[in-house]
Order: sequence, then structure tokens, then C-alpha cells
Amino acid sequence: MIGGVKHVVVNEGQEENFCELFRTLKAEMTKHEPGTVYFDLYRSRKAARTYVVMERYRDEAAFQSHQTSAYGRPLFQQMRAIIAIETEHYDSVD
Repeated sequence: MIGGVKHVVVNEGQEENFCELFRTLKAEMTKHEPGTVYFDLYRSRKAARTYVVMERYRDEAAFQSHQTSAYGRPLFQQMRAIIAIETEHYDSVD
């Protein structure tokens, strides 16, 4: 399994736009990415514009499918225009 954690800070005034883009992306992933175990968004209780995305994929093929999806590309581009992001992916340890 491959897991990922994204630390996101949304530009001021863009919080609802970001959440809507995330919801759209997640809906598309649910339809087209059976190898995605979860892809969830959490908002910080301390910093209103700070979020964490937690993601998990069954294998490398599922991860690559997510990274290269045609529907994801324009959504990722729109999101990146309104956020600062740090991403790290991890391999599961058995």
C-alpha cells in the first residue's frame, strides 16, 4: 500500500472554493479509481485555512492512476492556484 499526507494552507477567502474542488475530485475518484482505499480531507481545529489530505492506494498502479487521471489534471491545477502544499508519500511496512 502507498499512503500520503498533504499539508495544505488555503489562500484567504478561497476555503469554500478549495473544499468544492476537493469534493468534485473525490467524487470522480470514487467513480474511476477502485484502487484508492481512501482520500479524505480534514480541517485544522486551530488554523481555519489549514487542511490535511490523507490518502491511501492499494498499489503503485492505483497511485499512478490517480496521479495521471484526465479529470484530476484540471482540478489539481485549480487547487494549486489557491493553496500552498507540502506532500509526502509513504510505503506501508508489513
